Amino acid sequence: MPELSIIVPTLDPGREFGWEEKMAAADIEVELLVCTEGSASAARNEGIREADADKLVFLDDDSVPQGEYFDHVAELLDEYPAVTGPIRDTGSTVTRGLSSQYDQGSVGHPTETVVGCNMAIRRDVLNDVGTFDERLPYGHEETELTDRICESYTVWYDPELTVEHPFADSLSDYLEKQYRHGRESIPYYEIRDADVHKQMAKFIFVPSHYIDSTVRRTALATLGQVVSNIGMLQGYVQYKLKDTRPADTMSSESDAGTTDRDGVP
Repeated sequence: MPELSIIVPTLDPGREFGWEEKMAAADIEVELLVCTEGSASAARNEGIREADADKLVFLDDDSVPQGEYFDHVAELLDEYPAVTGPIRDTGSTVTRGLSSQYDQGSVGHPTETVVGCNMAIRRDVLNDVGTFDERLPYGHEETELTDRICESYTVWYDPELTVEHPFADSLSDYLEKQYRHGRESIPYYEIRDADVHKQMAKFIFVPSHYIDSTVRRTALATLGQVVSNIGMLQGYVQYKLKDTRPADTMSSESDAGTTDRDGVP
């Protein structure tokens, strides 16, 4: 039985990742599960169901683990219920450094910020809190799961648990991601029972979301936040209108099938 299961959602089942030899050379037994089921949430849940190990690692198909990643993450999961680490941005130099979530410093600490391209969780934790919510197809599924984990467990940030991963491949890619992230924030807020209007106002009107360390990065951050705001407004119209349709419409759709809170039918 493997000690570690690596779960990678992808649209390309034949893709080679470039770190398979490093995985095979680890001191522990590791299995790789390449999952193509629907959205990233659905694919990760497929991997959880199929995994043989009780230590589960989630990487993206363009994540590149660094150093003795596999042995190190297995050791960390002996001590902590869930772990994450820094992400070295290998994307476009134009947008590099714009993600504040990628590097949380050089000292280990508890965290509530986890990016799905570098996260690891013990199975017993998921058995307790549930898996990825498949109502969130893009951008917030790992955040929502982390919220639930942090209600009962500690997530540990380890500065040595590093992966390389591109935040965005170009300026247009960055803006597209910002738009989708803003749009899909609305169902995330509703699932978490947050005040949607207050959350929207925070991102639209609070100046800190438009300011960065240099003039150039401030210009890019402002552009990205404006695009995200547009996506958020579109998401509000899309999802709030859906929620306010006539009751008979909602009833007829709910009769067609339901999904559990953890996203597993």
